[in-house]
Amino acid sequence: MKKFFQRYSHWLALFVISFSFLSMFINLELEKLDTIAIIFGGIGFLSVAYLAIMTEQHIRNKSKEK
Repeated sequence: MKKFFQRYSHWLALFVISFSFLSMFINLELEKLDTIAIIFGGIGFLSVAYLAIMTEQHIRNKSKEK
């Protein structure tokens, strides 16, 4: 189980953050603060998605070298 979390923790983090970002739209009222929250949430989601993809590429390249 520990090896599973070490290998796939970046995807788990992306899943949790994407769920949090999508749950924000349940009670959405397009006010000024909601728009700012959507923008910053989108930036955060995209940055975590980028880091998850880069981490996966690093892990795959590392396993190919062995």
